[in-house]
Amino acid sequence: MKNTNKPKTKVLKEIAAHFEEDLKKTLPISVQPNGSIVYKDYYIKQNKLGNWGLYARRTHDEVAQFYLKTCALMAAKSYDKAHLDKFQEIKQLDTRYWANHCDTQIYRKNIKTATEFDRYVILLNKLEQTEFLTEHYKEEISRMFKWSFV
Repeated sequence: MKNTNKPKTKVLKEIAAHFEEDLKKTLPISVQPNGSIVYKDYYIKQNKLGNWGLYARRTHDEVAQFYLKTCALMAAKSYDKAHLDKFQEIKQLDTRYWANHCDTQIYRKNIKTATEFDRYVILLNKLEQTEFLTEHYKEEISRMFKWSFV
């Protein structure tokens, strides 16, 4: 059995190396050991609040903060190419996604403790709406990410 595992692991390592090369070609980024990402003249790292900061590599000045790492990466590309309208669109999507995601968490918690039927129905409607919007913004961000880097 050990002989059959070794060739499989060797094949898996070769496939992983191949995918890593393809990823480097399609995503011109460098992932650092601490989890931060470098994209051209910018780097993205998580701050104390858990948000992702976009920083200039030379000056270490913060350009903006994002809730999602993918949004920070797309924003770095837009900012690098001076597409400020696209940068603002990404920032707005990130904020809308996060606001609806947080609201969803709050409504899920509050619906468990609702004792009155009217309150329960209102919370349920709000929960369904925020879940829908969260998923909508998530899909929009995913689609934008694919178009940005693929």
